[in-house]
Amino acid sequence: MKRAWVLATIGLIGLLNGVLGALLAAEREAALRSMVDVAALAAANNAKHMDEVLEIVNRSMSMVSEFMRASERIAGLDDVDIHRLLVHQHRITPILRSMFVVSAEGHLRYDSRSNSPARIDLSDRDYVHHHLSGNADTLFIGKPVISRVTGEWVVPVSRRIEDRFGRLIGIIAAAIDPELFFATLHASALPEGMKAAILSPSGYVFGCLPKTDCLGQPAAEWPLFRQQSTAPGTVAAFQRVSVMPDVVGPGAYEVSPRYGIVAAVAIRTPDAIADWISRLPAYFALDVVLSGGGAVLSVVLYRQVARRRHAMQDLAEANARLEQRVAERTAALRRSEQRLTTFLATARDAMLVMDGNGTVQFLNPAATALFGYPADDVIGRNVDLILPGLPNDPSTLSGSGRFDTLGWSRQGASHELVARHRSGVEFPVELTLGRSESEGEAIHVGVLRDIRERKLQEERLWELANLDALTGLLNRRAFMERGSALLEAGWRQGSPVSVLMIDADHFKAINDGFGHQAGDDVLRALAGILGSAVRSGDLLGRLGGEEFAIILPGTDGSGAEHVAERLLADVREVRVQVPGSRRELTVTVSIGIGVSGRRCRLDDLLAQADRALYLAKSAGRDRQASAA
Repeated sequence: MKRAWVLATIGLIGLLNGVLGALLAAEREAALRSMVDVAALAAANNAKHMDEVLEIVNRSMSMVSEFMRASERIAGLDDVDIHRLLVHQHRITPILRSMFVVSAEGHLRYDSRSNSPARIDLSDRDYVHHHLSGNADTLFIGKPVISRVTGEWVVPVSRRIEDRFGRLIGIIAAAIDPELFFATLHASALPEGMKAAILSPSGYVFGCLPKTDCLGQPAAEWPLFRQQSTAPGTVAAFQRVSVMPDVVGPGAYEVSPRYGIVAAVAIRTPDAIADWISRLPAYFALDVVLSGGGAVLSVVLYRQVARRRHAMQDLAEANARLEQRVAERTAALRRSEQRLTTFLATARDAMLVMDGNGTVQFLNPAATALFGYPADDVIGRNVDLILPGLPNDPSTLSGSGRFDTLGWSRQGASHELVARHRSGVEFPVELTLGRSESEGEAIHVGVLRDIRERKLQEERLWELANLDALTGLLNRRAFMERGSALLEAGWRQGSPVSVLMIDADHFKAINDGFGHQAGDDVLRALAGILGSAVRSGDLLGRLGGEEFAIILPGTDGSGAEHVAERLLADVREVRVQVPGSRRELTVTVSIGIGVSGRRCRLDDLLAQADRALYLAKSAGRDRQASAA
């Protein structure tokens, strides 16, 4: 019996150690998988952002290339026009340090930073060699170089400029500020110890973290280029593979599908499981306590059984069952605590815990990243520090608690609030608040989501639905909807409402004679003049084509005529530059006036103004007329 008892005790301790070991292995595997997910997400975001940036630069250079393609050679173009175009494209693309043109002989010809640049020989640059070798007219991404004009590091991108026969007449190039790549990497907010890099398709480093002295270093010998595919669109994630030098462990890389930029993120296995390793002593101590306790208890029980084998048999069995339930319950609680800790630490949504009066008790890493505060700077302080948009009625800060009194603790209820970053920048968030109790006190758990992108999408949808894309004025649908409300309000108040129908004179001749771009410029100029002339309570919109309308609440016929005469005078002063020419166009308009003397629909009032507009056109244009 003694031998069997000893074997059983050893077996129980071994089982306990096996279960604990399996739990530790599972937690280690989960930590590695979590790091792989973080690396894959960061690589995808960086690759996507690089494609978007290069697409903007490519479009800016394409504008210059198309402008210069009209001439047989660069020397035949107007230097002032080319320099002005380069300056304009550089100004609208702030990520560039410069935009310049290289002649077919490899010399600097034009530069956005100077209207008379030095003729620097650039024939040894890789992008010059690439285009002089007769490659296709596509965006070429060169290796980082030190600018011979400013002495600063830049990343050159370039395109061929060909004449109408497909012959090379020059190279349009842009110098990207390398800080762009480092800023992109910093925006990923990577965990401590994780390394990231952005690489060119030809294997040169554009940026890296945590070190920043890697710009321009060759990466062709990296495991990523030697052992993995770098074809555009490639996406890969690994748990125990090296994609960066001296980094073996979880990692991922993605090659941007359009321009082949490689975004790589990786972390050494010891760094990835550092938190797990830091908890091993506690697990070891727990194992020693449980194993030692089990052994001691086994000896005590054996002695009791030996003295009172028959009398205490039932008691021994009860003790064994109780011991098993305690061990299972302890293990279950430990697993639950581990799952909760892992969930809070890796959750993408910001989470915080507050008491009933709004004092912050806990916040997870996602919340510290969202608000920019270290956790210790927020815990113990009122939630108003990061959520100033919460209602703060002093009468609610006692009794059942601030959130209970406001009714904000209803399970699953969401509220849109204004949050404040550590930098002072305010932004919208969605707060979902839940309530629990701990030791008789209310505890509130809040889940926060950054809804800036959603708000921007809602604003874009509103603009698409209500604004005219060319002029930025209200479109016909929005104008009719708001105008009907203004007309109804004027009728209820007993005040007159006037409508001005405005039509550009000889607009078809402008379109036919100078092109649709000139016509669009004329419409935008008219929209600017009309917008600056109306009062804050007036309503201005574009009804379609070259036709605009203005609703003047509280304005009778004589007042409308005065406004119309002022608009005619303002429009006569407008001068519109013809695209690609130094010629300027003068513009005039005809205005028809409609006045509501009784209750009517907006369509009827517009029809009245349209008839008056016809009278003004028939009388010779550049004038106003009122409906009979």
